[in-house]
Amino acid sequence: MGEDRSKKQWLLLTGILTFLLLVNLGATPIYILDEAKNAQCAREMLQRGDWVVPTFNGALRTDKPPLHYFFMMAAYSIFGYTAFAARFFSALAGIATMLVTYGYTKRHSNAFTALCAALVLVASPHYLFEFRLSVPDPYLILFITLGLFSAYTWIEENNSKQLYIAAIAFALATLAKGPVALALPGLCIGSWVIIKKRWAPLRTWHLVPAFILLCCIALPWYIAVFRATDGAWTKGFFIDHNLNRFADPQEGHGGFFLLPLLFVTVGLLPFMSFAGELVKKGHTVFNSSLPQFGGIVFAVFVIFFSISSTKLPNYPMPCYPFAAVMIGHFIAALLTGEISSRKYPVYIIAVFLAIVPVAGYLAIRSEPAAASVSSVALLLLVVPVGFIVWLIIKQRNATWTQLVKALAVAFFAFNMLGLHIVYPVLYRQNPVSKTLALVQHQPVLSYQLYNPGYNFYMPGVIPRYHTIDSLRKALEANPSALVISRKEFFDSLQLHLHLEIKAEAHDIFESPTTVILQQHATP
Repeated sequence: MGEDRSKKQWLLLTGILTFLLLVNLGATPIYILDEAKNAQCAREMLQRGDWVVPTFNGALRTDKPPLHYFFMMAAYSIFGYTAFAARFFSALAGIATMLVTYGYTKRHSNAFTALCAALVLVASPHYLFEFRLSVPDPYLILFITLGLFSAYTWIEENNSKQLYIAAIAFALATLAKGPVALALPGLCIGSWVIIKKRWAPLRTWHLVPAFILLCCIALPWYIAVFRATDGAWTKGFFIDHNLNRFADPQEGHGGFFLLPLLFVTVGLLPFMSFAGELVKKGHTVFNSSLPQFGGIVFAVFVIFFSISSTKLPNYPMPCYPFAAVMIGHFIAALLTGEISSRKYPVYIIAVFLAIVPVAGYLAIRSEPAAASVSSVALLLLVVPVGFIVWLIIKQRNATWTQLVKALAVAFFAFNMLGLHIVYPVLYRQNPVSKTLALVQHQPVLSYQLYNPGYNFYMPGVIPRYHTIDSLRKALEANPSALVISRKEFFDSLQLHLHLEIKAEAHDIFESPTTVILQQHATP
């Protein structure tokens, strides 16, 4: 492939990714629990001018370190307190992760293989979805990706500059999600050194200043928050949100041993459908160092989170760029004729594309809060119909170049329709959006549990009460106040406080029903 053509294709792919990540980024309301708490925490920190202590609804939040809060605070300063601002730097991190993957793959392989690896990420619905959320994972994925690629380059080329880049990247990753950002990459790098016996780079004196640089970036905030909270944040984060999550399933997010492997397999469709063929042709694909290193990173993350008791789809995502490197090498070899492959993965994807809209329609229709918009899922049928018609027309005559392009175009269209139209329409049916007009301009209290999405759209702290007596006293001081709670508490509140339901809405695809309550009007 000519250099000019390769550059044009790379620019086109970057433009497509930018479009998919940034367009309609604020169309979906802040509603998902993690998004709501992260976005609001950053907002509260900025309003207080506090870059050290994270809070949600005025209370200490120990779930995550601060890097994503810092980026969101910067975005709020530019764009204001909007959903777009909360997600803006996450989207840029998605673009940067692809560019890092492309750049280092090109450096160690070639431009065409790098383009194929980047294509795997750009076509992935899960990759795009994650980088459109106001959560810490986009930053963790970016900096672990940069750290591992630069550490690999340091070892392979004995390039001390890359060692310092790795130190900075891992320090920022540690500020994004804590010790896991050092432990798992360290295991990957250590495994590579041992397996390949790359001992020489480890004897450099540059390791000492690189380690000092890492500590100078990562440690000051951890020390500051320890002092500012008398150790409360440190205890909550390291014990509750690290050790306990590994030892016991948290928030019901458990699962069988191979679940993380399933997450990655589905998450990197369509091109992960070639995994079976990749294994069969492994002697060709893994004849160079970079895909071998990618295989180690893939194995470390999947095995670690298979052992962990808490399993979530985003946990193994830092291995996505390295899985993309392996698949990218396979696709490049396939398209250049170095290897051959059976075509069943293409037909698997055709079936997948046909099933998703129908399954989505049935799932949305079964959800009372969103049933009225269930037909929007059928919009996705345009993609499998077009793809299957194209396959029928081509029959068995399509080349692998044509098939890979068709898969890419199909998933670009699928992702555009899903992320830009279907998902926003669906998630606007959430209880926060449906009841926000009622609560925005009145005094509001909360009882026991409530949807944290309200905080992002309210001007201040929502007072929270855990006992009926404490809520009674608050209502005596402010009889006209509204109370946000869940329907499961309504009977006792009605019995003791004579509250009535002013509005209710079921939390879509969740079990609770949100209720807005108020005291009976006096005749």
